[in-house]
Amino acid sequence: EETVVSRDIRLAELTGCRLHLQHLSCAGSIELVRAAKARGVAVTCEVTPHHLFLDESELLERGYDTNLKMNPPLRTMADAEALLAGLMDGTVDCIATDHAPHAPHEKELEFEIAPFGTTGLETALPLVNTYLINTKKATWAQVAQWMAHGPRAALGLHEMRLEAGYPADITVFDPEARVEVTAEWFVSRSRNSAFLGAGLLGKATDVLVEGRFALKNGKVA
Repeated sequence: EETVVSRDIRLAELTGCRLHLQHLSCAGSIELVRAAKARGVAVTCEVTPHHLFLDESELLERGYDTNLKMNPPLRTMADAEALLAGLMDGTVDCIATDHAPHAPHEKELEFEIAPFGTTGLETALPLVNTYLINTKKATWAQVAQWMAHGPRAALGLHEMRLEAGYPADITVFDPEARVEVTAEWFVSRSRNSAFLGAGLLGKATDVLVEGRFALKNGKVA
């Protein structure tokens, strides 16, 4: 990963192009981006909840559960800590899910031949609430930057505001609701979550997309 990140940063620096790096997972990658930003390179990057809140020790503890097979793979605890440090100092611009749904029969295979990927959309905000907000490591203003403003800025999209004239793209979130991540908890048909069995804090109660409810009172609209 670090070799490719270094190469792409150098190419961006030589050509003057913008560069966005997805789902970084290594401490070395974060340091490369940090140094590039200090030199004025137009680079942005993102990390995933599973690389922030899990590490490679989970593989042994959970008997090489195929829901933990992802690309990039889970790294060391030191790598996870470096990702969080990158978020806190502004090196990392976004938290993104790398949402990769699979049917049960695709994941119910030997670890070597099972496909890569874990779901992420449903658990992203509860995970951030549980491990960053509830532990007082981050504020809601920071979370809004990482999960709303930052992604739009990285993609060159216009800023969204809670003001008249802007599309109503809104998530209403109950930060105190307790949820257990089970296969039955997912509304979608894909349940290949790396966080199955986890108890988390927070859930979305309502979601509006361009002014229309996609989720209302906890139910798909």
